[in-house]
Amino acid sequence: MALKRVRRKRPEGGRLPAPSLLALGMMLGAGSVAAQTTVVSPTLNASLTWTDNAGSSGIGGFGGIGGGGFGGGRRGGEDFILELSPGVSMSRDSGRLSGTLSASFRNLMYASNSDSNTSYLALTGAGRYEAVKDMFFIDADASISRSNLSVFSTRGPNDGLDVNSNNETRVFSLSPRFKFRIGDNTQGQLLYRYRWTDSGNTGLANQSAGQWSAQISNTQITGIFGLGLDYQRTEGSYGNASGLGGGSGIGSGSRSGLSGGKSQEVARATLYAKVTPEFRLRGIVGRESNDYGDRGRQSTTVTGGGFDWNPTNRTTIAGTVERRIFGRGYDFSFQHRFARTAVFATFSRDIRSSLDLIAGGGLLDPTFLALYNNPFFVQLIPDPIARRDWLLRQLGLGSAYALTNAYYVARSLSGGFTYSLPRGVLSLTLSRSDNSRIGSGDGLSTVDDFRNFNALKSRSATLSYSHRLTPETSLNTSLTRTNSSGSGLNAADTQRTAFVVGLSSSLGPHTTGLLQYRHQRSDGDSFGGSNNNEFTENAVTASVGMRF
Repeated sequence: MALKRVRRKRPEGGRLPAPSLLALGMMLGAGSVAAQTTVVSPTLNASLTWTDNAGSSGIGGFGGIGGGGFGGGRRGGEDFILELSPGVSMSRDSGRLSGTLSASFRNLMYASNSDSNTSYLALTGAGRYEAVKDMFFIDADASISRSNLSVFSTRGPNDGLDVNSNNETRVFSLSPRFKFRIGDNTQGQLLYRYRWTDSGNTGLANQSAGQWSAQISNTQITGIFGLGLDYQRTEGSYGNASGLGGGSGIGSGSRSGLSGGKSQEVARATLYAKVTPEFRLRGIVGRESNDYGDRGRQSTTVTGGGFDWNPTNRTTIAGTVERRIFGRGYDFSFQHRFARTAVFATFSRDIRSSLDLIAGGGLLDPTFLALYNNPFFVQLIPDPIARRDWLLRQLGLGSAYALTNAYYVARSLSGGFTYSLPRGVLSLTLSRSDNSRIGSGDGLSTVDDFRNFNALKSRSATLSYSHRLTPETSLNTSLTRTNSSGSGLNAADTQRTAFVVGLSSSLGPHTTGLLQYRHQRSDGDSFGGSNNNEFTENAVTASVGMRF
């Protein structure tokens, strides 16, 4: 995709997406009557790919179960792959309804191995509807994708040819919110979020989680001091994983690691102290309990503090440190924009689950949300769909995911910069994650990343550059390096390298073309002495995309 300032095309009319898009599509589609704020664009993408390794990464790490393209194995052989994908893109960025939605019906046909032909719906979207002005809101998000989430998968995260049907994951969320104000300075919110996932045969248990939360705060009770109260309760319900990865069939464990239900409660009181108009301190005390570990329900007192600092309208810095049930937790973030450069960094440690991370297909990630609304990126890529897709690729959110049914403590560090040149854009993104399992791995399926390891570490770096050759043509390149390792009862590591270079051009008012070459390689040491994580691919793709 060429990164350039573009004029947003407003179609004369729109059409509603397929019924399977459920509430999210209906919410965004309902706004199409206001053409001045809504874009609804049917799309058609066609591509032909030649690859010297058509095999998928299977289920799980180290070559997985069911990998390969010709009866299993690591190497799938040479093949031509034709893809035809009709779809729809929708966006609305003002008024009482806002959000983005992209859905496409992917159809992949293999010339030499028709048994690998597959079709499925790919969907990413998140939206908000203001049902009652300034009072009642409904948030919704949805994600349907096929990708091996294991940190040890042979293909990289979000690989367009990693379309093994056993890796299909569907996640949906619906969240009604009630906001209120008391006087001029007191405000609060009541929220219930229900999130559920159908994970097919990935090895993840089908999960659902309901979260109640309530907040009320007045940050200027005395002009200098303020007070806030926050309560959250999360109850999860987990069914047995199915098929290749879970409760029955190949690779099943005795039960799913999350079978049954788990719950967590956190209550906090926060004292605010405004030192200057730009700098505020926070003191925190509260109570936390959960039953995520092996020793039943545990509870502890939460104590900590933090700060919020906005020295200029271009700079935002915030930090929080707390003593939590799992030890020290923290959350730091930094953003600054210059005239041509945007810089960001985040550092956090908290309890996570696969359900939390994969929800929304990355659209709910705090770093993504902050950058998506950053004025620098809004000006750089005005089209909301193009900006969303570009940021998701740059952040590489999938590289830190883990294929697991266990809860774990995640320590995450990410940062990077984007530099806008007169005829190009240069970006560098770095990330690191250290994940430690809570409780034992007994009962987890054999493809679960935490079945054989107590801790997982991943490091990733992506350098990309897009250069505008002419007003209609751009040269795009990227280089990604990822290292993943596991430790505990066993030890293993995987290194991945991916290089992409492509030429994109506008072929007409609503048509773009792309010619792209990709090389990727995966190798390392897997436990048990096997070399199933070795993978090498060269691929050339020619594609045409049309937006009506």
